[in-house]
Amino acid sequence: MIGTLIPQSLLAIGIMIAITYFSRASGLLIMSRIPIGPKVKRFVDAMSSSVLIAVITPMIIHGDGGARLAALVAGGVAIFLRSPLLAIALGMAVAALWRY
Repeated sequence: MIGTLIPQSLLAIGIMIAITYFSRASGLLIMSRIPIGPKVKRFVDAMSSSVLIAVITPMIIHGDGGARLAALVAGGVAIFLRSPLLAIALGMAVAALWRY
């Protein structure tokens, strides 16, 4: 049984690598042919925020109190002080102190 799992696992990993590579490469090829106007620039700028929210939201909803408090602190610092680096640092510190 172990002997058949290794080739299947390697095949699955190879397929995932190929899909990831071709999706990224095709995105670069497509975007290199589209003129970057104000609408496209707004779309691309909004895309990074939406991806970040999509990654962080499940961590806040399903996380512990440390994750929620860290998100609140990081969000507050980012909004009021406009310092992403300080927001990340304080969010990490709050999560670490909560778990300590």
